Amino acid sequence: MLRFLACSLACVAALGCKVYDPALVKQDAGGTTPGECDAARPPERPSIADDGVDVGEHAYAVRDVVFDQSGEAWRTIGYDLDGRCSEPPDWDVECRPPLRTASPEADGEEGTDNSFGHNLFPVVDLTVPDLQETSRMYQQRGVGSVLLVVNGWNGEADDPRVQVVMGVTVFATTGAADDTEPPEVVQTDTGPETPEGEPLPEPAWDGNDWFWLRTDNFFEEDPDRPYVYDDNAYVAGGVLVIRLPERTDFIFPGEEIGLLVRLTGAVATVRISEDRETLTEITVAGRWPVLDLLATAEAVGVCSGTTEHSILQNQLDRIADVRDREGSGGADVTCNAVSLGIAFESGKKARFAGLAVGDPVPDACAAMGADGGV
Repeated sequence: MLRFLACSLACVAALGCKVYDPALVKQDAGGTTPGECDAARPPERPSIADDGVDVGEHAYAVRDVVFDQSGEAWRTIGYDLDGRCSEPPDWDVECRPPLRTASPEADGEEGTDNSFGHNLFPVVDLTVPDLQETSRMYQQRGVGSVLLVVNGWNGEADDPRVQVVMGVTVFATTGAADDTEPPEVVQTDTGPETPEGEPLPEPAWDGNDWFWLRTDNFFEEDPDRPYVYDDNAYVAGGVLVIRLPERTDFIFPGEEIGLLVRLTGAVATVRISEDRETLTEITVAGRWPVLDLLATAEAVGVCSGTTEHSILQNQLDRIADVRDREGSGGADVTCNAVSLGIAFESGKKARFAGLAVGDPVPDACAAMGADGGV
């Protein structure tokens, strides 16, 4: 499979492209100067006073990740990250690709930046053709889902400030509507079990499930000290807008392979239903630094020191389209990150049960041996 990846990447790298002109980059060191298009942005914070009303903690579990954005799907997933409309013939971009002869990445609709969906995932899919299906299977079982825990919300379509904790789930189980405490669970080498030694029932996704988050999402395994949170999130027109801390990790685990996505400048948005039971229009967008991406390649079997890894680096030199820090671009500045947009198709009300130890991202290269499996 890795040899097939190398051949595929080589074919991609051999495709012709326009010569890139650094003069097309604006001279304002990365400031936002939208072009002649409507920018795809999250809704703005509502200009109302915080009424102090709190309807209590609301948690939502998210699943059915959308990695495969083939065709034109990538064009509408994500947001305009650089505040520019990068379109021919008058390119407006915040940096130049590392490969000077590479063409800039064209935006999707309304300036959407999503080089991951357009250029990178098709390459990943050659190595791990069932990554999306595998991730969805695990998420259905409550493994590798994303849990949002919302506090300080007035329960209305507009709230200028709420607090959100976000984490990746280790496992989940079904519950009853009148439960006040999560069930007792025993973690074993073969998976979570009931105290009687039976396999833990899988979540029903009916609004009553209990979810456990990874201990490494919290400082010193303290549920009150999350790493991934936004204490200045807001709800606008029914859409919850969350700004994520820098270098936020999203772990999509598997038995032999997995994926660690580490983002900067990231934002997540979800639409909450009027009855507060479900989520739709679930989007995560951000900048994936090239060096973090290369480190992640080990988890999917593209091993350092191999020809495949070198070809991947060369491809990233072509498709990197943003800076890892907003505002750090300029006319002669090299892009060092790949823009990313991913979506999730389902979100359901849930309950936060506590913390549990999650599996690390598998090291596929170590499993294949020192020669990287070549």
